Amino acid sequence: MWVEKNGPTYRIRDIVDGKKVTLEKGWPNKTSAKKRLTTLKADQLRGDFIDPRAGKLTVAAWVEQWWPGHETGLKPTSRQSEGSRVRMHVVPLLGHLALDEVDNQTIQAWIIKLMTGLPDLDRPGKWVRRPLSAKTTRSCHGLLHSLMKAAVQARKIRTNPCGDTKLPKLVPREMRFLTEPEAGRLHAAVPEHWRPLVLLLVSTGLRWGEAVGLQLKNLDVLGGRLTVVRAMHEMADGSLIFGTPKTARGRRTVTFTPKVSAALTPLVVDKDRDDLVFTTPTGKPVRSRNFRRGWLEWTAAAGFGGLRIHDLRHTQAAWLISGNVPLSAISQRLGHSSIAVTDGIYGHLLPQVDAGILRAVADALEHIDPDALAAEMDEEAVGEVEPKAAEDVGER
Repeated sequence: MWVEKNGPTYRIRDIVDGKKVTLEKGWPNKTSAKKRLTTLKADQLRGDFIDPRAGKLTVAAWVEQWWPGHETGLKPTSRQSEGSRVRMHVVPLLGHLALDEVDNQTIQAWIIKLMTGLPDLDRPGKWVRRPLSAKTTRSCHGLLHSLMKAAVQARKIRTNPCGDTKLPKLVPREMRFLTEPEAGRLHAAVPEHWRPLVLLLVSTGLRWGEAVGLQLKNLDVLGGRLTVVRAMHEMADGSLIFGTPKTARGRRTVTFTPKVSAALTPLVVDKDRDDLVFTTPTGKPVRSRNFRRGWLEWTAAAGFGGLRIHDLRHTQAAWLISGNVPLSAISQRLGHSSIAVTDGIYGHLLPQVDAGILRAVADALEHIDPDALAAEMDEEAVGEVEPKAAEDVGER
């Protein structure tokens, strides 16, 4: 590397791949340029050297390089949601900036834009870009954090500018719990065809996708148990995919009562082991959007307007807690990634927490990313919902 005059200013040059290239330019005098040169050479000797030109790559151009490798490690549902965030919220708002132009102040301004949205001035009440919820905003920031972390690892920039961002707080959603008599009233309001599904959900705490994706080969009616090995998801294009459970501990065996066994027995007659346990009256897979239409009617008829399907999972947890089942066993039954998640969601329902549980929670928290823990707890509280087009796609 060396310093040379470039018109009225000075620049720092080097030979890269046999060609002379400009690393930096615009230094007002030779002394300041040489000081900078000394710093660059010292970084080079320490192995900390970052080519100043690398940071001039735009965010959009870096996304094109980074995304193909990043998406290979994602589940189809995550690939869909994160891809939407990249296309709708990262590239349009930050894509024109160079990587080294993205600082904490820029990111804070971006967060505000996501939260406030962009009204359509030509159409009152409409949006060019709708405001995002706190959860979706945090998810967008998490994606940008990964993007910039990869840029640091690729030596495009020196530090990740996302480290000190102030993010909107997640507001816990109110959970509803049914008593056993109330669950019986709901069961009576549900049409006969759907009663086994509703009964299984409230009796096992399965996630929606785990229940509707259950195959006969993973169901032991006589033994009163099932094995969760996959979950069904609906993609934005309407296609159905089957993936692994949400967490590593989501692959589990769940037991159920003889009453549930009796309800499920008719569903296994004249079916192959690879068939779905639950189908529509016409034999098709159960789609949550279609099921919810009936769900709203049945819950209203039973006097439980506003009850979510995911509240059946919360109900199962509440029943177990009221029965003094250890928190560790509840966590395993629900398929949470750790006991810390279970405690964070349902700990307030415990009449008392013994020292053993406190130690288990403390040990679990030591190995958990706080942001990842908060995200999983929020997903559990909200429930598994379908992608909302209004949240990720602006109205035009």
